[in-house]
Amino acid sequence: MATLKDRLQSIFRYRVAKYDSNTVAEAAGLYGLTKAGANINESNAMAISTVYACVYKIATTIASLGLDIYERSGKEVHIANVHPAHELIKIKPNAYQTAFEFWETLTASALVYGMGYAVIERDERGFAVALHPVHATDVDLREVKGERVYIVKDFGAVRPENMLEICNLQRMSPIRLHRENLGLAKSAQDFGAEYFGQSGQMTGVLTSEQPLKKEQMDMIQGSWNHGAAQAGTKLMPFGFKYQRISISPDEAQFIETRKFQAEEICRIFSVPPSLVQLPSQTTYNNVEQQNLMYARHTIVPWTQRIEQEIDRKLIPAFQRPEIYTKFRLVDLQRGDSTARANYFTQLLQAGVLSINEVRMEEEMNPVDGGDVHTVQVNQIALDKLGAYSDSISKTDSTNG
Repeated sequence: MATLKDRLQSIFRYRVAKYDSNTVAEAAGLYGLTKAGANINESNAMAISTVYACVYKIATTIASLGLDIYERSGKEVHIANVHPAHELIKIKPNAYQTAFEFWETLTASALVYGMGYAVIERDERGFAVALHPVHATDVDLREVKGERVYIVKDFGAVRPENMLEICNLQRMSPIRLHRENLGLAKSAQDFGAEYFGQSGQMTGVLTSEQPLKKEQMDMIQGSWNHGAAQAGTKLMPFGFKYQRISISPDEAQFIETRKFQAEEICRIFSVPPSLVQLPSQTTYNNVEQQNLMYARHTIVPWTQRIEQEIDRKLIPAFQRPEIYTKFRLVDLQRGDSTARANYFTQLLQAGVLSINEVRMEEEMNPVDGGDVHTVQVNQIALDKLGAYSDSISKTDSTNG
């Protein structure tokens, strides 16, 4: 049986003679020192805790949301769970990943490298049967015979319609765009590591009342430094005095520098500092507002990108717009029982949902009579609302 690689190369009739890894590496911003002296690229930037926390927060939030394909027929809308692409995006995109890991991987790649890629494997009818993620640095967009083609390292050529792409703003890596900011954060982090290490700043000085030979000095220094990592009271050699060296304000300011740079990184990724455990002015009263801003201004744009790309690449044109993809943003409230309860209460009182529909959302069994939609006017059934209105009108006219 022909492999996916063989089928793609047979269909597209393109061969890759040589893969230019240097070109892709330069495009990914893997080279060059920042002015702060730190070498920042997409790989080692993840070693900066705030970068990792922001990427982790957004990628896992996106991956944890429900994602379904819907079909609209007239006024009726239902989940199209028999659609070939439904299982790919929701359960099993390929033979070696869960849907959560797949979307987490692609979103994280887009956040770090500017692009997240997955090759679409199709059957003879043209329907997608598997999604294979590829590393962003292994993909090179080129013009081949006047046509845009993605050249994938150790794989071959892929046409745009067979490449699922999740892109960041202008397809640029925020790590590349903000290398100087990240370089300052990395340098401050390295300074802190050196400061508290053995090769860092002196914390005190031993002075002797008697002149010492070099051998004696080496012996005393070695003995003192050997016990530096041990807790408890240390024995002072006879005739020696210890003078502590305090930290100057300039040296202590690196802590404020680290805090400021961490907030800058949060600003780059549009993540509230409180969501990545940074000290902030967040209080119990405004944490809900910050979560709302995070959902509206950070998560929703990413879900829109993914939804539109799925509709464009995995749903045939003749099925659109009746068949479309949608994230379940209500899942953002899954960890907040109060907000979720208020949400369903308002929909129940407005007659948008029935009791059984709410119970289904909460994975509970239906109850008798729970399919009736009610509104807040004495919680009467919608089909009785007209009669109730007429009775109120008659009562008013009689009293008049």
